[in-house]
Amino acid sequence: VLMSLTIDLDQYPTYWTLTLKGDLDYGECAGFRMNIDRILKSAPHAAIVDLRGLEYLDSSGLGLLLSLSKEYGAEGGKLVLVTNETVDNILTLTRLSGIFTTSASMDEALAIIDANSPATATVPHTE
Repeated sequence: VLMSLTIDLDQYPTYWTLTLKGDLDYGECAGFRMNIDRILKSAPHAAIVDLRGLEYLDSSGLGLLLSLSKEYGAEGGKLVLVTNETVDNILTLTRLSGIFTTSASMDEALAIIDANSPATATVPHTE
């Protein structure tokens, strides 16, 4: 029995978080896509997708995560996935673990974002 998916999008000054709980399958992708489009449209400096509450992820959900990563990265955004064992196993099986920046906790995700934020990043000076 598939659990329905709940999606929460929280907007903070320096980053947004997208929290998914339940099962992300083809039937739930429309709602997920709408939230992705909001992120891409507003292009916050960084986004954290919290997948710790996910029990199931199919190829359509994975495809959306990939497109978010690609499109968002192209705009200079920083994307971090907070994963659980289920999600980690799927990323490993599909050989996608190297494509995403992943973390085990929200604190770790924030640390990754902070390390890459414009305020602290050193930009090489070019003449």
